Amino acid sequence: MSDKYVNEEASLIAKLHFEASTIETIDRAMLNYIKELNLYTDTNQGWRQVPVIWGSAERSFQTKNDKGIRDTEGMLIMPIITVARTSLTKDMASKGVFQGSVPKIDDEQGGSLPVSRVIYQEKTTKFANADAQRLHGQLNYPRQNAKTVYRTITVPMPVNVTVMYEITLRTEYQQQMNQLILPFVTKPGTINYQRLFEGEHRYEAFIQGDFQANNNVSDFSADERKFETKISVKVVGYLVGEDGNATKPHYSIRENAVEVKIPRERVSLQEVPEHEFGSYYGLSGIPMSAIFDSDTVSSIFSNVAAANAPAASGGGGSGGSGGTDAITRSTFSEVLQENLIIREVLKENGDAPPSPATTFTLANLPRNNSESIYVNGAIQSVGADNDYTISGRTITFTYDITTEDNVYATYIKN
Repeated sequence: MSDKYVNEEASLIAKLHFEASTIETIDRAMLNYIKELNLYTDTNQGWRQVPVIWGSAERSFQTKNDKGIRDTEGMLIMPIITVARTSLTKDMASKGVFQGSVPKIDDEQGGSLPVSRVIYQEKTTKFANADAQRLHGQLNYPRQNAKTVYRTITVPMPVNVTVMYEITLRTEYQQQMNQLILPFVTKPGTINYQRLFEGEHRYEAFIQGDFQANNNVSDFSADERKFETKISVKVVGYLVGEDGNATKPHYSIRENAVEVKIPRERVSLQEVPEHEFGSYYGLSGIPMSAIFDSDTVSSIFSNVAAANAPAASGGGGSGGSGGTDAITRSTFSEVLQENLIIREVLKENGDAPPSPATTFTLANLPRNNSESIYVNGAIQSVGADNDYTISGRTITFTYDITTEDNVYATYIKN
């Protein structure tokens, strides 16, 4: 398998998936942004990377996850950066891209907004090949295909939220604090806007301009000197789905309809019923007058199973409608009754099966491939590897028929 095919297949799978946007998704985006700043400071151990931790995590988890952030007495080793979420607001004034409210689709999948659409190659190819075979007698015949099947992903309506985070910088020296504050001021440039990324989602962050400093420099006590600066970050994000509490998936995949077929009710329309080979399928283009005003129906339908077609003109002077076996409107039901055997009883429930218990004989010789054999109401498949075989009037099952079985046959007499 070529690398190109693998890449295209992976790209298609990615388009048929949508990751939910939860509160934790926004938290991870914020934490990853701080970690990707990759901040370093001067320490007594040299140029050292400053660890970034999530401030609301349990102390036991922090200790086990990164043993280097605390000393032997359990105190945090500075410099260190902590990130914590301080508030979450459902901002009704900020509507984002989607205005108003789009209700969910009332089915088992739900979803409100389409976010992705790809061509379903397998089904589209089947429709194209079927039309090419029917119209041109050849699969993959080059032609315009109007029956394109798409897969569309829909998701619930996003809910816009405003999340406030507090980034706390803790150091032992003023120089270290200066080195850590500088990227938060200069990296956004002359604006305070930053983009946050997590998976497929993108959020907007705004670094607030007020950096709140707190230190004990003016306290000439025996306490260890420390510097602390708090930076507030406002994140405008969105939530999609209800995570584990959702009763419907956080995204759904639907396929469009490319063809609508409505079967005709032939009884109410007084049309001739279907016979073998599908001769009477698709009578919508034939007016009723063309069928019944002529002397013979067989002049239109040449393979009516009940009787032979009339002789062709010029073969003896009789003409197309002069054959004695021609079927007319008045004789159609009689000919059908004489030639079509419906539900001939071969065995009823309670009757002893024949000997051997696999062989039955029809009352008449059936026309080839016209029989339908039923056992207990279920139609049987012909073939040595299936349910039965037929030779002349003899039906031979591939399994034994029991006393409790019903066996019927429908066929056209030869």
